[in-house]
Amino acid sequence: MRMHVFTVAALLGATGLASASPERPITAGFSLGMAQSRVDAAGDANNTIGLWGRLQFTPRVSGQLELMRISADDGNANLRTGTLLFVIDLAKQGRLMPVLLAGLGLDHSSDPYGLDTTGHHIEGGLGLEYRANGGLTFGIDARLGGRTIDSQPKGILEMPPQPGTPTFFVPSHLSEGEYRQVRATLGVRF
Repeated sequence: MRMHVFTVAALLGATGLASASPERPITAGFSLGMAQSRVDAAGDANNTIGLWGRLQFTPRVSGQLELMRISADDGNANLRTGTLLFVIDLAKQGRLMPVLLAGLGLDHSSDPYGLDTTGHHIEGGLGLEYRANGGLTFGIDARLGGRTIDSQPKGILEMPPQPGTPTFFVPSHLSEGEYRQVRATLGVRF
């Protein structure tokens, strides 16, 4: 619920920002980071790698599309997310730019057994970007989010059950609930 309020507040705040002509309306780049769900808080965070593209709507408001791959601890799952975000510059100008991020996205996890888990998420956070004159952009951001699982298999038997033998289930690597992530980004404005 907190994330819904945060997203609405960010969108309402974006409508009151000043406008001027954008110098470089498109930015594209990649990201490296770490993500961890609340369920897995006692364990290690998962590594992430992603691609992103940003289109500037006004001098201080942009839309960003991100595609990210999350590495599972055991390497057996293929986790991917896609997120559509609003990126709001919190300062009017300057090379060092604090930003507010708020968005929605879709999640997909598949494993070697052919089981797919799908979900959706909402997230928000803060970041800091260094925007060089030549168009190079370096950034770091931290986000909090909430994920809901839309469809998930109940589990499969690895082998036909025999009387007196244990039954093994393959768990999903995509978990419902809160998560957090931190990312470093590198991009080019053109």
